[in-house]
Amino acid sequence: MSREMFQQARDEHRAFVAAVGELTLAWSDVETVLFKLLKHYSGVSLPVAQALFSGTRARQAITFIEAIAENVAMEEPRLRDLQEVFAQIRAINTLRDFVVHNVDGSEQHFEDSDPTTRYVSDASRASRTSKTRTYLVGSATLCAMRLDCIECCWRLHPHWDPKNRPFQPGSGRGKREEWKFKPPNSVPRCAGR
Repeated sequence: MSREMFQQARDEHRAFVAAVGELTLAWSDVETVLFKLLKHYSGVSLPVAQALFSGTRARQAITFIEAIAENVAMEEPRLRDLQEVFAQIRAINTLRDFVVHNVDGSEQHFEDSDPTTRYVSDASRASRTSKTRTYLVGSATLCAMRLDCIECCWRLHPHWDPKNRPFQPGSGRGKREEWKFKPPNSVPRCAGR
């Protein structure tokens, strides 16, 4: 492997570490917005929401909001918009959890031909070898996830706008952006890695 390739791998590692931090901050914003949305749709005051929903993470907040939507027969455009945003949040959350719990921060395994992605695998901790998963993930993947976290937050803003009746999907920043993150497919893990 060339010196240039090793330098590219070092640069990618620094970008990856920075992207993990930026994604973590963006994910915190998603959970904050989901809390606000849950408070809004549950119709409770802030002190009551804090008492009931303190510590509620994204998956559970989404489950609560979906239950509320079903029980109040939420209008179809509003429900469709939530479903679209929630699907992206779930996809981000799945890979985010996988990366932060399985990435090896001190060692980087990558394809010799492409140091812009690294193997992230649960092989060392999985209870069954048949259940292991491995993904090639790079800083670009994490940046796309971060950008979509921001987009999810903006897309949820119109949900608590009292003037948005009948509901029109939109964005708190005006124009909606296309989703950047596409979940990667699992890849076979190279022998010895």
